[in-house]
Amino acid sequence: MNDEPVDPLTSDTEVQHPRRRRTKAVTIETTSETPPTADPVDGAVAPTPAHDSPQPSPSLLSWDEPSVSGRPAEQLFEVEIDIRQQSEQQPAPQAALGQFAAGVIRFIGENLQRMTNEQVERINSMLQGVDLRDYLDPDFWKGVGMILQYQINEQVSFIQRRLRGEYSTDPFGMDREIIEIARPFLSFMYSTWWRVTATGLEHVPASGRALLVANHSGVLPWDGAMIATAVFNEHPAQNERIVRSLHLHWFSTLPIIAPTLAALGQVPGIPENAIRLLEQDELVCVFPEGLKGVGKLFKDRYKLARFGRGGFVQAALRTRSPIIPVAVVGAEEIYPMLANAEGIAKLFGFPYFPLTPFFPWLGLLGVIPLPTRWSITFCPPIATDEYDTDAADDPITVLALSERVRETIQEVINQKLAERTSVF
Repeated sequence: MNDEPVDPLTSDTEVQHPRRRRTKAVTIETTSETPPTADPVDGAVAPTPAHDSPQPSPSLLSWDEPSVSGRPAEQLFEVEIDIRQQSEQQPAPQAALGQFAAGVIRFIGENLQRMTNEQVERINSMLQGVDLRDYLDPDFWKGVGMILQYQINEQVSFIQRRLRGEYSTDPFGMDREIIEIARPFLSFMYSTWWRVTATGLEHVPASGRALLVANHSGVLPWDGAMIATAVFNEHPAQNERIVRSLHLHWFSTLPIIAPTLAALGQVPGIPENAIRLLEQDELVCVFPEGLKGVGKLFKDRYKLARFGRGGFVQAALRTRSPIIPVAVVGAEEIYPMLANAEGIAKLFGFPYFPLTPFFPWLGLLGVIPLPTRWSITFCPPIATDEYDTDAADDPITVLALSERVRETIQEVINQKLAERTSVF
C-alpha cells in the first residue's frame, strides 16, 4: 500500500429542505400573534398564513428569539427556499444567479448555527435595510459580502483560541470542531458550486467498517472531500458518518497542510493506518491511482491508471471489510491540466506542478476550480468475508480483486460519461 499513497479531504453538506408554498411576505417576521407552525417534514419553522387580524410589520432580518439553538439559521433557510422559488420563474441567467444566491444564504445560515447571540445580533444589524429576497439588487450582495467578511473574522478569532491549545483531538488528530467549521463551505461546494448528484449511498453501511475505493483526479483532492460530503449529508441513515480518507504521505511534510488534513480526519496513506481505522469500524476511503490519478493530464481524463500492487485489497482482506467501488465524474475538468512543469516541481519539492489554462497565469485566481457538474456513484459492495485472512498474502487473489474493482469503476465512469449532456 506504500506504493499507492492516496489523497485526502473530508466531510460535510446540507439537508435538502422541501419546497414550500410561496407566501405573500418573504421577509422574516420578528413577532407574530399566531405562533408559527412546524414543518412535519424537517421541523423547520414555516411562515403563518395571513389572517384578517392586523399583523405587526416585519423587519428585514431580526430573529424571534436570538439563540444558538439554530432558529436564526432556520429563518434563513426559509429565505433560501423563497429565493429558489423566485429563480424558477426567471430567465436562465437570473435563474442561475438565484440558485447561487440561495446557496450563499444557506452557507451563511449553517455558519450562523454555531454563533452566539451577540454575533447573531451583529449580523442582524449589518442587514438592516437589505431585502434578502431581492438577489438582483446590488445591496443584497453588498450585505452578504459584509456578513461573509464578519464570519471570516470570527473564524480568525477561533483559530487564535486554538493556537493557545484550547482544543482536543482523537489519536489520529481529527478535531470535530474543525470539521464543523469546514462543513458549511464543503456543503456549498457540493450543492451549489458543483451541484453533485450522488447515487448508490444505500450501499454504504450506516455503521461498521467498509473500504471505499475511488478514482482520483482534479489536481487537488477535491474528490475526496465531495465523497465524504455525500456520505455525511445524504446517506439514508442520516447519521453523519465521517469518511477517513488516506492521503499521500508527502502532504504530512507540509507545515500548514499536514495539521489541517489531520484535523479534518484525514490520515497518511500507509497500510498500518488503513488497517487500524478499519479495525475500529471506521469508513475509510482510498485512491489507489495515487499521484498517477490526481496529476493526470487533461488528455488522459477518465482513463484509470494502474492500481499499484493492491495494497487496499490486502487491508480489506486482513480486516474482512467490504470494498465499495466509487466512480466520480466531473472532477477531471475542474483544473484542466495541460502539462506538468517537472522542473518547477523538482525545484519546490512538489510531486508535480500543474499548468492549466488559468494557473499559474492568473495567480491565486487560477486556483479557483471550474463549476462543473459532478456525479458520484457508490457501487454495490464486494464482500471479503468469504476469504481467509491469509488470502491477503496471495498475489493472485489480491490482483484479481484489484482488477475487479478497477473494471467496475471504469465501467460506471464510461456509462456516466455517455449519459452526460454537458460538463457544466
